[in-house]
Amino acid sequence: MRRPEAAPLLEPLPEEERFASWHLVEVDRRVVSRGAAAVRLLECLGPLRPLGRLARRLRLERFLGTAYGIVASQRHRLGRLIPDGKAPYRFP
Repeated sequence: MRRPEAAPLLEPLPEEERFASWHLVEVDRRVVSRGAAAVRLLECLGPLRPLGRLARRLRLERFLGTAYGIVASQRHRLGRLIPDGKAPYRFP
């Protein structure tokens, strides 16, 4: 999904790279992508912080990036498992 508010945050990335994966933009505007973004996201989520630290210690960034690539390449198949409709709203 293309969100207009994301455009200024992703300006440092070449356009083809912007859509090749998912990205996490830090408060200081540093952009991390793929497996490194997954590890960093885990480190930022309170209850999952220990899992993020473990993933970093075990250097799982490359593995998680590869796993993301495999899942992303199967979106057309995996999407069939998700019912159509509005996504649930879970946050206040």
